[in-house]
Amino acid sequence: MANRIWVMGDAVVDLIPEDTERYLKCPGGAPANVAVGIARLGGNSAFVGRVGDDVFGHFLKTVLEQESVDTRYMAHDRLHRTSTVVVSLDETGERTFTFMVRPSADLFLQPEDLPVFSQREWLHLCSIALSQEPSRSTAFAAMQQVKAAQGWISFDPNIRDDLWQSEQELRDCLTQALMLADVVKLSREELAFLCSTPDVEAGIQQFMQHYPTQLLLVTLGGEGVWLHDRHRLQHFAAPSVTPVDTTGAGDAFVAGLLHGLAQYDDLSQPRSWDPIIEQAQRCGALATTAKGAMTALPHAQQLHARP
Repeated sequence: MANRIWVMGDAVVDLIPEDTERYLKCPGGAPANVAVGIARLGGNSAFVGRVGDDVFGHFLKTVLEQESVDTRYMAHDRLHRTSTVVVSLDETGERTFTFMVRPSADLFLQPEDLPVFSQREWLHLCSIALSQEPSRSTAFAAMQQVKAAQGWISFDPNIRDDLWQSEQELRDCLTQALMLADVVKLSREELAFLCSTPDVEAGIQQFMQHYPTQLLLVTLGGEGVWLHDRHRLQHFAAPSVTPVDTTGAGDAFVAGLLHGLAQYDDLSQPRSWDPIIEQAQRCGALATTAKGAMTALPHAQQLHARP
């Protein structure tokens, strides 16, 4: 059986415009998307986080349960509301986010909310979990516990500038997380932010010199993905797709990646990264074919269907 993947952070209700007067209520939030994406591929995923004890919070927990995600560590917070985000799309399908609830329930995750982590289990999280206390301290505690248990940490910064008090606070938290992470997924913009160079290949080399990351992925949208595993730098071309909504593409990519990695007990085991990255890319491409972050996350059988 594949190793368990714990996904920590926010579960969100995304409000996506249907037309000029109506919004579509969609389950989302990067960690929730990743957890569902893994489960749809047949993986062993569990969610760790808080939602409000409100209509949206109960809606999200029900959705994750229906998707076969373990929600035993998804708590309802009676004092804070579920995160709600308005997603705006431009004519190319690219999106911007407006967070409507601050602070939301997910930012009040406490150490007592955490499970007991075991050897070879994965923990995946994003920087939103680090943006405010007590969630920040809880997330770093979880990362330390996973390392102590000889598990693996996956980190996708998924930077949202407006959630931070200052750029320095953001940089400090990112540095602390990146020093603990085994696998890191960055966008082109995030790599440039961290390494202060627009040149992707130079940025990757700089990143790998500065952080102990074992596997780095830099996603470039239509230009594909760069991978560095401390032995080689490898580029993967992007599959062809006409996007309807790119909201969940990165999360779908991460879900496909982690599902593939969780089949192994050690990051040194895969002889080739090709099948894992091809699965991740296919997941990301399929996730752009319908509106909503979670709606188009693919099932295992879709990955093997003819395009």
